[in-house]
Amino acid sequence: MTRSILTQGLLLLITFSSFAQVGWNWPENEEMYAMAKEKQAYYQIQMLQKDYNGALFTLNWLYENNGNLNPSIYKDGAKSIEKILKEEADNDRKVRLQDSLLWMYDQRIKHFNNDNRVLDRKAYTAFRLYYKTPSKYSEVLKLYKEAYALNGEFVSDFNLTPYVTIASYYYKTKPSEMPIEGVLEVYDEVSGILDAKMKTGDAEKLEKERNKIDAILSSFGDIINCDFIEKNFVSKFNEDRTDIGVAKKIFSYSLKAKCLDQAYFLDAAEVVYEGAPTFALARTLGDKFFSDKQYNKSLEYYDAALKLAENNEDKSEALLGMASAYAKKGAKASAKAKAYEVINLGYKTTNAYNLIGNLYFTSYDDCRKGKSKVEDRAIFIAAYNMYKKAGNSAQMAAAKEQFPSIEEIFSENYKEGDELKIECWTSETVILERR
Repeated sequence: MTRSILTQGLLLLITFSSFAQVGWNWPENEEMYAMAKEKQAYYQIQMLQKDYNGALFTLNWLYENNGNLNPSIYKDGAKSIEKILKEEADNDRKVRLQDSLLWMYDQRIKHFNNDNRVLDRKAYTAFRLYYKTPSKYSEVLKLYKEAYALNGEFVSDFNLTPYVTIASYYYKTKPSEMPIEGVLEVYDEVSGILDAKMKTGDAEKLEKERNKIDAILSSFGDIINCDFIEKNFVSKFNEDRTDIGVAKKIFSYSLKAKCLDQAYFLDAAEVVYEGAPTFALARTLGDKFFSDKQYNKSLEYYDAALKLAENNEDKSEALLGMASAYAKKGAKASAKAKAYEVINLGYKTTNAYNLIGNLYFTSYDDCRKGKSKVEDRAIFIAAYNMYKKAGNSAQMAAAKEQFPSIEEIFSENYKEGDELKIECWTSETVILERR
C-alpha cells in the first residue's frame, strides 16, 4: 500500500515539469519556482498518505512564499484541517485550527476575488464550528449577513436554515444583543430567499427547509403572539396601508401565531395579495372569508385562485372552495356544477362526491311535493349514490334509512328496480330501492 502511494507521488513529481500553467501563478525567480513546485508536489503526497499535519506544515511554506499560487492550496489546506480536527484532542490547538480554517477562506477571497461563493461556504463552515459556542454567535451572524448580501437568492440551500438557527441561538443566549425583532428580520430575509428559490429550484427540498425555519419561529410561540403582533406592527400598518413589508410581517406572523381571527390579519392579507397575488394566498383568503361566513367575498378569492392555479390539483382546491361557498349560500345547482368540475379534473373527487351527497341529502324539503312518499324520498337514493362513490359508509347508512319502505313502494304501485326521475334541481334519475 505504501509503495503504491509513493509511486503515485513520484508520478506527480515527474509530471509537474510539464504541468499546465493556466490558473497557476508560479514565481518568476527560478529557484523559488523550483521550490514551489517541490512543495506543491510534496504536500499532495502527504495528503495521499493521510499525513494531514505534515501536509499543512508543507502548505505553510506556499502560503508564506507563493500565496497566490492557486485556490487549490487553500482548499487542500481546509481539507487537511477538517481531517485533523476530527482527531485532535488538545482544545487549545483545536481553537487555533478553527481560526486557521476560516483564514483559508479569507485568503481565497484576498487572492482570487471569488468573494460571493467563498463567503457563502465560509459562513457555513463557521456555523458548523461555532453553533455551540455562544461567544462566537455575533461573528457567525455577521458572516451570514455578508454572505446573504453578496449572494441574494443564489445563496446555497444548505445556508438557509443555519442563518435562522444561529440568530435564534444568539437571541436565546444574549437577548440584549440580539432581540427577538432581529430574529424576525433574519427569518423574513430567509423566507424571501426561499420564495425566490422555489420558482426554479427543487421545490420538495426547499419546502423541507421552509418547514425547518417555520419550526424555529414556532418555538417562539410564547413571545410571537397576537399581542406581540398588535404592539409591534399593527399601528405602523394602520398609519400606512400601502406598506407591503409590514403587511407581510403581520400576515406571516399571524399564520404562525394562529391569530387568524384578528381583524388585522385579513386587512394585511388583502394588501399582500394586491401587491403579489398568488394561488396560495388567494386560496387562504377564500378559506378565511368562508370561515367568517362572508361567502360572496370567499367566492371572489376562490375564483381568483382558480385563475392563478398552475395545475389541476390547485384548480380542484379552488373549485371545491367555490362549491362549498355556493352550498352555504343555498345555490345548490351552482355548488353541484362546481363539484362536478372537480370530479372531471380527477382530484379531490371524494370531497366532491360527498359535497353533492350532502346537497341531495339536505334537499328533501326543497324537492318534496307531498303527493308521493316514494317520489319524495327518491332524493335520499340520489344522496346514497353519491356517498357510495365517495366511499362514505356512515352517510350511506344514514341516507338508506330514509329510503321509501317496501309498504310505501307497493301501496303506490311501484316495484324495486323501477327507474325514477327526480323532478327537482338535482336532475337525477335513480333506481328505486327500499330501506
